[in-house]
Amino acid sequence: MASSPIVDIGDNVNRNNMGSLPEMMFAAGEEPVGVRVLTYQSSRAIKQIIKGLDEEEILSIRASSFGKIIDIVDKPSFSGRFARYMMSRQLKVKKKHEVCFRFAGQPIRFSLREFAIVTGLPCGTFPPKWKMKIKETITEKPYWPSLYGKVEVVTVASVIKMLRRRTVRDRETRIKFACLAILSSVLLPTSLNTKISREHAEAIEDLDDFYSFPWGRWAYEMLMNSIKERDEISLSQNTIAVKGFALALQLVLVEAVPSLTEVVQETCSSSESESADDVEEGVTCVSQLVVYVALQVYVKSIIDEDPSRPLDESTLGWSDDVEDVGVDNLVKLINEGYKFSASMFKGGATKSDVERMREDAKVRGKEKKSSKAPVKPTDVDGGNCEVAAVLMDMIKPDLDRIDGNVSSTMRAVDDMITKIGV
Repeated sequence: MASSPIVDIGDNVNRNNMGSLPEMMFAAGEEPVGVRVLTYQSSRAIKQIIKGLDEEEILSIRASSFGKIIDIVDKPSFSGRFARYMMSRQLKVKKKHEVCFRFAGQPIRFSLREFAIVTGLPCGTFPPKWKMKIKETITEKPYWPSLYGKVEVVTVASVIKMLRRRTVRDRETRIKFACLAILSSVLLPTSLNTKISREHAEAIEDLDDFYSFPWGRWAYEMLMNSIKERDEISLSQNTIAVKGFALALQLVLVEAVPSLTEVVQETCSSSESESADDVEEGVTCVSQLVVYVALQVYVKSIIDEDPSRPLDESTLGWSDDVEDVGVDNLVKLINEGYKFSASMFKGGATKSDVERMREDAKVRGKEKKSSKAPVKPTDVDGGNCEVAAVLMDMIKPDLDRIDGNVSSTMRAVDDMITKIGV
């Protein structure tokens, strides 16, 4: 996207001429803290997959639409702390397939276009009746036995082991194994115990067709659905699980704010899941991020296209999307080169608002339960509940202490932001 001259929008600008902008999900300084973001994707898996391949096999995949995914090995690992910081700074977007974040007073857009840029994956429309064709193939002439014989369930871990031990020697088959493992563990993960999908396996009989399939759109839909289903209440829970390729959020944000690379690498980078100890260490990450906010670092609200992988943006639309005047106005201002300020974004829930929402949800839940016959829990469920209760009692003092540290840090940071007027 071409650069535009920066124009400050100060308090003297007529807001009516500017048009409405999306409101904040949480009011400034009221964002939830101490929230752990978990993801099913595995940064370690892709490193292990690549280690199991020889140089020619890696070059072959790198030359395909999966090339940028291979390059992720050289980028900072997924940071749950960084993700929770940004997810709590969303703007309220009506569009089904798009989100916007705010950083240093500037908006950052995350749509299918941005996902396509950072992943390099095909993100066009799905072929007609593609699901039906795959089901017919599975029923009539499945390709799965050609890859895995009579084995019904194949885990990603077992595929990595086969690649490393060179149990499979045919080059094309090894490349197929690697691509299927990447799909299941990195792009389309739905659980921690990742398995090779039969649907994916049926699609890889012809490698060229496989590479041209819009896996990017599929992965983006999974990620976006996981983000969009979360409201102010769920974003304030102690733990948030995000499905799909959550690292794409971080890749877009680092692309939009290049100076964040060092922060994410040195103080925010973590494993896919976080422990209570990680949250305490995350205070440093949050502090570093806010220092960058205070410095008003350069932010590219809509990232530039990769010239080596040109996009056909006409294929990146959605048939079921809805109109969002606020987002349209936001994009218009970005394209005109306006420099945003934190004061331009209004609204947002406070902690007391979230607590009230939570109480209202409990009331509605009780009303629904009263209309249903009670279900007696099994002995196993009861035992699990008792164990969970004991564990929570054991770790609650530590969690309270950690959240207290995070809260005090955030209050100090918010005071600093208020003073400098970011």
